[in-house]
Amino acid sequence: MRKIGLIVFLLTLYLSSYAQEIRFDKVALSDSIAINQTMQDLAEKLSKQELKPRDRYRAYIVSGEYSKAIKIIKSISGTKEEQVFLDFYSIYATAKSTENFTGSFRQLYEDYLKSSDDIHLIDLDLAMVIRDRTSQYIANFNNTYNKINSGTISLKAAKNLVNTYYFKSVFSATKHMVAEEIRKDHERRYEIDDSILIPTKDGEEISAILVKRKGKTVSKSPTLLAFSIYAEEKPLWAMLSASKGYVGMIANTRGKRKSKSKIVPLEHENTDVYEVLDWISKQGWSNEKIGMYGGSYDGFTQWASMKHKVHPALKTIVPSVAIAPGIDYPMENNVLHNFSYSWNFYVTNNKYLDNEVVGDFKRWNNLKNTWYSSGVAFNKLDSLDGEVNALWNKYMKHPAYDDFWKKMIPYKQEFSKIDIPILTITGYYDDSQRGAMHYYNQHHKYVKNPNHYLLIGPYDHWTAQDKPMEYLRNYKLDKAALLNIRYDLVYEWFDYILKGKEKPGILKDKVNFQVMDANTWMHKPSLAAMTNDTLRFHLSANKKGDLYSLESQANDSKVVLTVDYKDRKHMSNTEYYPWPLEREKINLKDGLIFKSDVLQEDVIMNGSFFGNLEFSINKKDVDYSVIVYQLTPEGKYFHLSYYIGRASFAKNREHRNLLTPNALTQIPFSNSKIVSKKLEKGSSIVIVININKNNNAQINYGTGKDVNTESIKDAATPLKITFSGKSSISLPIWEK
Repeated sequence: MRKIGLIVFLLTLYLSSYAQEIRFDKVALSDSIAINQTMQDLAEKLSKQELKPRDRYRAYIVSGEYSKAIKIIKSISGTKEEQVFLDFYSIYATAKSTENFTGSFRQLYEDYLKSSDDIHLIDLDLAMVIRDRTSQYIANFNNTYNKINSGTISLKAAKNLVNTYYFKSVFSATKHMVAEEIRKDHERRYEIDDSILIPTKDGEEISAILVKRKGKTVSKSPTLLAFSIYAEEKPLWAMLSASKGYVGMIANTRGKRKSKSKIVPLEHENTDVYEVLDWISKQGWSNEKIGMYGGSYDGFTQWASMKHKVHPALKTIVPSVAIAPGIDYPMENNVLHNFSYSWNFYVTNNKYLDNEVVGDFKRWNNLKNTWYSSGVAFNKLDSLDGEVNALWNKYMKHPAYDDFWKKMIPYKQEFSKIDIPILTITGYYDDSQRGAMHYYNQHHKYVKNPNHYLLIGPYDHWTAQDKPMEYLRNYKLDKAALLNIRYDLVYEWFDYILKGKEKPGILKDKVNFQVMDANTWMHKPSLAAMTNDTLRFHLSANKKGDLYSLESQANDSKVVLTVDYKDRKHMSNTEYYPWPLEREKINLKDGLIFKSDVLQEDVIMNGSFFGNLEFSINKKDVDYSVIVYQLTPEGKYFHLSYYIGRASFAKNREHRNLLTPNALTQIPFSNSKIVSKKLEKGSSIVIVININKNNNAQINYGTGKDVNTESIKDAATPLKITFSGKSSISLPIWEK
């Protein structure tokens, strides 16, 4: 009873505090002096309430009680990332307590930067300048303020308003000073040549930036090169390389930065990168040992450099989440997604990057929604947008993996000459995993036992290039997964290859992968060695509750799915993308959903699931997906992996083989995403088979015509597909 009484008392105290109101008289938002006084008064009232430390120091700073704020800030134990800001807030409060805020802040921040090591300075630049959110903070305060009425406001509203004003005030007052002081400190540390132009044999030019660490770079050093279309003013990653004891260099796609050439993504890297490597090898500061690194597009350029031959000075590459044109970008298993539509403007609208256009989410959402609801052909997308997208139109002319795509990266036997050490990095939830694994698999196919390592874990396209956070899409990562990939692992590899140091400890074998929910890594000599058994399921019309069954044996079942392409009020296959990773429920009315019996033992799913679908269909083609979930013993759906692809290209991405309507056919697939996760005893496997009809990608109406030209006019007859019980889905597993 005493415990219950205490709970009631605390709850009552909490609710009364939560409901408490504070007097607040609004003034015009345009009157900055009055706004400042009004917010100072509100913060002073707020500081007398029961507050958490972070709310309290913000209230103190806004109200002008700086010494109290500093004391609280210094008492907070934050993460490494948060400490960057806590240090900054302490400096801000100290400077505000003086008569000359500007002069004091500059001096304090300059001293702070000088006491910081190179890596911390780079982190500061990323957090405070490159990812500056001042405009967002201003908008947040303005929006919050406009929604509040004069009179009295709740404690919750007061805290929110003071917090938003705090961020607006602090960052607005310091934005330009911080950027200037960080720039000056970079100049103190680094020798930067940002005006290099490298001529190409066909008369074009490549813009490049060279960075050396003052006082640390020896006369002849190995060079680390990133070749990128993402031209930036600041060569931050070249600075990191210089701080790690290398000459750092960033070169950009022809036409970018200071190059006067025409910007053409993807098409010339197969020669341009090689020529940049050749230029580096001939410079007086080069010891003719070059490593390449970088992710996504920058991963592609590393492979493109070896299309014709491997430059003698290129000693190793570390491609992270590397895209493979025609394989996983701009289409996925020959299904063209529309996310790449805006990317073309992002990288070609100017010499650097058009952040404004790529951030115009309203435009892109309206475009894809208008396209979907109108039912016009996919090749009319830029007509709806009102702006010609030449690259997009070019890509749509090549729906198969044809010569247009093949000329960009090594093709078949061209992999056989690649004999340098390679470290491929990707993630289970990396959008470019198929690209990264295409290079990996082709290299192993055409070279016997290459010196090629793979590291893969629970990372997405961004964290596999950098350092993962504690959570990925609502899933808490194991501590073992929290590697610092960009800052540590990549340079440990370069030190191993280029400087003769020890191999990174995490690379205990050729294939290294983190087992989710087991807090461990496994290490195997090959992809095939990741698994020692297979869970094979067959589709069945038998039902267990609302779901169809997954059976261990082939059977005579027939399961029918119909899709009306004319219906634009509904979409299908909207949950195939793994975001979030874990759900309380899934849409049981979208697609065909099959469930297995519960697992009797713990198993580890290791690798890429595969299958063979047997069905008859009343169309000549179809875009389909297969999603695999773990239904946990607690009743949650964990997204393990998925496959999406076009049936007519299932057997050969280079040649389209149309289906025979109403004839029984078998469509194999194996190009799903790799995953490794412990599946606990008591879990079930849930598989969703679906037809792709939504606003994120082409709609394949099944006429057999070029899918880009099909429209809702081709949707007279609904799709009807009948799956047989001989259809199978196989999960690769590891059993002890």
